[in-house]
Parts: sequence; structure tokens; C-alpha cells
Amino acid sequence: MEEFDHPLKRWRIERGLKAADVAAKIRSTRQAVSRYESGRRPKQPYLDRIVVMTDGEVTASDWLGKEAADVVAKRQASA
Repeated sequence: MEEFDHPLKRWRIERGLKAADVAAKIRSTRQAVSRYESGRRPKQPYLDRIVVMTDGEVTASDWLGKEAADVVAKRQASA
């Protein structure tokens, strides 16, 4: 597995799932899952299903750039 693989792809591969398996679980398409794993952020209903499916191992911040993720982390820490 490549170091730069998206967390969703890593999660899927670690569990021996195919993109079509993930698609069925989140009620989407294999092509959409491929786009999500390439960095395209899913629309909110699919994102919610991904977070639930992965028990929070994959979250919305996984689609943010590093700088944006740092900003979010700082805001959460100061809240």
C-alpha cells in the first residue's frame, strides 16, 4: 500500500474489501468510491455513511488539505 493512499482506501484494503463493497455499504457507486479515494470530498449524506461505516476512522478532515486540517485542530483545541 502506498504511503499517500487516502485513509478511505487504506481502511478498505486493510479489511479486504473492494470498492464495490464499500459502495454498497454507503449506497453509492464503485466509481464514486474511486473518486472519494482519489481525494474528491463526498456529499454530506455519503460522508456521514462513511464515518459511520468506518467507526470514525475516516472523517471529513481526511478530505481537507494539511493546512486546513491544522486550522480545524487548533479551533477544536481552543473550543
